[in-house]
Amino acid sequence: MKVLFASGDVGGARAILPIVERCLEKGIDAAFVDNGHISKEAPSHLLRIAPELLGSKEQFDDFLFKSDIRVFVFASSLKDSTALTLARWMKAHNIPVIHVLDHWNSYQSRMETDGLPAFIPDHYAVMDSIAFEAATEAGIDESILLITGQPALSNLAAEFAQWKTKIDRSILDHYGFDPNKRLISFISEPVEHDQGATLENPGYRGYTEKEVIRRFCEILQPFAKDIQIAILPHPREEQESLDELWNAHKGELFGRILNLSKGRYGVFMSDGVAGMGSVLMYEAWLLGKPVISLQPGLRIPSLQMLQHRQDVVFVDTDSEISKCLTEWITKVINGIKHEGRSDLIMHEKSTELICNLIVYYVDN
Repeated sequence: MKVLFASGDVGGARAILPIVERCLEKGIDAAFVDNGHISKEAPSHLLRIAPELLGSKEQFDDFLFKSDIRVFVFASSLKDSTALTLARWMKAHNIPVIHVLDHWNSYQSRMETDGLPAFIPDHYAVMDSIAFEAATEAGIDESILLITGQPALSNLAAEFAQWKTKIDRSILDHYGFDPNKRLISFISEPVEHDQGATLENPGYRGYTEKEVIRRFCEILQPFAKDIQIAILPHPREEQESLDELWNAHKGELFGRILNLSKGRYGVFMSDGVAGMGSVLMYEAWLLGKPVISLQPGLRIPSLQMLQHRQDVVFVDTDSEISKCLTEWITKVINGIKHEGRSDLIMHEKSTELICNLIVYYVDN
């Protein structure tokens, strides 16, 4: 085995998997640690390494002695420090370490989730120039930063193109929606669970999904005859609670929670996409979909990543939500269109770029 991968949460797993696949296509022996969300989404043909084999320093040393690891690639998590621990052990054995970041936040704190001083990988891959600047401001050494794009988005344009050639508007009827009405997707996130609901929680965003969904439904009531809502849940979201939240506030709006194999499929079929700070909203923007980000009282600068994107409506004060959402939904109903974004090209190349770096270490 030449390359070992590890991740923890959803975003990290989805960033890592395309790289694993590309390594295998290039003839590079690769495997991943069977831990976290990657265990759920990885195809069966990929080689898995049981975390129990790496559970202690002694077990890790034994595994390393029997393996031929040339490089370690990991995606960090704010909750699960397994991959970070392995990264420290790898570097202690002089094995090159590449970190892939799938989002725009917590650049430095992700390197400290195990309670130890900040870990410094050999390479720290980030999504774009915005992430590069934010990472340097957070204290990451500029010399190890690489702008690579996001591997989870490398096939986004191709998937969307394939979708459009095979699927027409009648797909809405299949999911219980009216093909003659505008479909608005709301990208949900387990905000309260992850960051808390009050200022007593250090990571509190300044809002929760409960407040945002309530305001979203309240403001859209006058447009109920013209639109329908698809709530796209986060993979870690508690479905029953989300369903109760929607039913409590939907009023005259027609809609439902839409569970799809990929949340981006909900974006593909939508006329407009609303939500808070999910990467899925960034995907919608890349594809040219009308996007509105509702984050009243936002306290975390990294979640402003959509604020300066062309044509995105970004709202971070409660006093502006009604005006901005009303104007935005009116434009969507009238059929506003945008072009796909040039950033798609950068993401398309991301998997290959990171793989080329891996190849360098494997061959040397």
